Amino acid sequence: MTVWTPDGSSRGTVVVVHGRGEHPGVYQRIGRRLAADGYTVVAPDLREDGFSPAHLYATLAAHPGGSRVLLGADSGAVHAWTWAAENPGELDALVLAGLPLEPAAEPPGPGFADRDAELAARTSCPVHRELIGNDPGFGWGALVDLVPQPPATLPDLPVLILHGDADPVAPVAPVRLLAARRPGTRCVVVSGGVHDVLNDRFHRSVAAQLVLFVEEIGKGAVLLSEPLEPAKPVRARRAAPLHVSARLDYALRAVAELIAAGTGSPEPGEPVRCEAIARARDIPLNSLVNLMIELRRAGLVRSQRGCEGGYWLARPSSEITVADVVRAVEGVLVSLHTAGPDSWLWHRLGQTVAEFLEAWTVEDVATRQIEEAIG
Repeated sequence: MTVWTPDGSSRGTVVVVHGRGEHPGVYQRIGRRLAADGYTVVAPDLREDGFSPAHLYATLAAHPGGSRVLLGADSGAVHAWTWAAENPGELDALVLAGLPLEPAAEPPGPGFADRDAELAARTSCPVHRELIGNDPGFGWGALVDLVPQPPATLPDLPVLILHGDADPVAPVAPVRLLAARRPGTRCVVVSGGVHDVLNDRFHRSVAAQLVLFVEEIGKGAVLLSEPLEPAKPVRARRAAPLHVSARLDYALRAVAELIAAGTGSPEPGEPVRCEAIARARDIPLNSLVNLMIELRRAGLVRSQRGCEGGYWLARPSSEITVADVVRAVEGVLVSLHTAGPDSWLWHRLGQTVAEFLEAWTVEDVATRQIEEAIG
């Protein structure tokens, strides 16, 4: 068990329950941050003898006074939720970070088969990558372990959910649905964040949200389920009627490389590794690993583990449309604001865009790229 204590009197206790492959030491940054704000942070080591409600009672009894918050990450979030649901009277609040809500029978994909891929799935923070990369006690490969089923509903407590919208281990969509079903739940989704949201590149912003939540709990404030509107209108950076994201551009580049490697033909060649695709098409490896997992889940590519592993197209490139790729990485072809007297115009625009994307196959795009390169 690891404990971070404040210099003065404690304003409350935060119990941190780590996830698969982790140990208490990987949460030293958030532990020190909360301790600096006056809270005692206790992180039990689940690798030793697990953690039970009896341990929780003993931990809270050893640190009386102030608010009592249970924080769980990854599988630890499921454990924390379960314990809080069974003993809501012992806690003041619950925090769930990187909550895996995918069906327990579906293991993570082959994208986590090696250390580099798992690092990319876990965090894009260079400091944390180096920390766990050089940690002999870190349990590599544990993300393939199944997690228990969570309770049916959230407990009758203030709940904060922290999640990355690019999390390849625990997709954000079911987490958003969970928060929407339970009024009063605060859900903070980090744009571009991956699985270890407390230790990702935006960890300072996430820690600030956590500290604010704990402060509000201690003061008995009423939490809002939606963020406050800004005092002044903020102009969106992406104001153009049509916007092609970097994610979509990278996905199409990756598919083009699979076609170039011969994996889109009726008799596909050897699987292509992410590292090779990233080098050939100038795609950030972190982004590519997450995108390939999404393409696999959409049934557009297949994968193989091991030294000879990699990716290949799941069907001939002439049968995969650009629209298929857009749906895989963006969710929908067109997002429309339908209110207003001119909504028919935007529906027509959406139909035109959809028809255009459906008319082009990824083979057409790859052929056009070759023709333009030749001149």
